[in-house]
Amino acid sequence: MNKSLIFGIIGCIAALFISVKSCRSVQQERDRLEANQRALLEDVTLYRTKDSLSAASVEKLTLTKNELEKYNGELIKTIKDLGIKINRLELVSKQVTQTRIEVAIPVRDTLIIEHSVPIPAKTFDWRDSWVSVSGMINRDTVSCKVASVDTLIQVVHRVPKKFWFLRWGTKAIRQEIISNNPHTQIVYTEYIELNK
Repeated sequence: MNKSLIFGIIGCIAALFISVKSCRSVQQERDRLEANQRALLEDVTLYRTKDSLSAASVEKLTLTKNELEKYNGELIKTIKDLGIKINRLELVSKQVTQTRIEVAIPVRDTLIIEHSVPIPAKTFDWRDSWVSVSGMINRDTVSCKVASVDTLIQVVHRVPKKFWFLRWGTKAIRQEIISNNPHTQIVYTEYIELNK
């Protein structure tokens, strides 16, 4: 009788342990899906820093390997092209920027010697710390070289839960992207963390 009572108690404790662990796993999955829903419903926040640099803010999206493969085929192809195995991924971040410059560049007269025959042409050249533009206008053709340098700074930070002035725990993980090129506009950003 005592042995069956002991086995019954051990069985109940084991069942309780498995139930608690299963419940905790379901709660974590629920929290992940709530955070993902919030991140997907929220638009990317585009803003300017105090120095008038383009910046963007987006909440973290946590996906499983299967979810990433199912919904981000183009990203998966890029990762495979890099020779990286999907199961080794920790996080993936994607930014889209656009560089636009409106500038009036004076042209200069010049001569091009082609087959011992001088051909009149016009050249232009403009540059600042981030972009350089140079080119030539020759008859009915414009040839141009444009080079743009940009540095994107990525900051990932924790957003605490808050009630009035009290802050605790973690409500969300956010990514902030800042472009150091004043001609560049951040168009889109995405931050995906893989859930193992």
